[in-house]
Amino acid sequence: MKELLRFAPWKNTDTLVSLGSGSGWWEINCVVHQPAVQLILVDHDLQVLTNEEVGDSISYFENTSNKKNTTTISVKNEDVHALTLETEMADWVLIFNALHEFKQIDLVLQEAFRILKNGGRLLIEEEVSISIPLIHEGCGKKLFFAEELMTIVTEAGFEKIDKKQKDEKAIYLLFKK
Repeated sequence: MKELLRFAPWKNTDTLVSLGSGSGWWEINCVVHQPAVQLILVDHDLQVLTNEEVGDSISYFENTSNKKNTTTISVKNEDVHALTLETEMADWVLIFNALHEFKQIDLVLQEAFRILKNGGRLLIEEEVSISIPLIHEGCGKKLFFAEELMTIVTEAGFEKIDKKQKDEKAIYLLFKK
């Protein structure tokens, strides 16, 4: 995680929006260690993303890190393809290992572009195919090749800033609006 936080150095005055966040476990861990003013977790699954799960995650990471969460964290159970968030309200949009799961990636990227402030950042963490097309073990959906993924995001209007190998399966990509 330390590597991710160096790769994506948001400020404590920034607003972060995570699309397809699931329970928000990874995002909450990040903001406990590197606070923001606000984190908005967005996922359509009412069973997975709940205020109770968020509270449990905050307690867990506060206890294991001996740090107090100072980020305001809110839950939005809605479709990432048609967000109700205001235009140009976010400094960062985060997509952690979820882009391959979205039905219409172009619409999700349009929404990310719309809600980001000018100069805002899009951080994508995604498992990728390396030499042959691969299927994600968890959901059974096709994984992108890194170059394919970068092309899709730049065609949506984003400017690539950086790429970093996370591990043998996944990469971090950083883009700017």
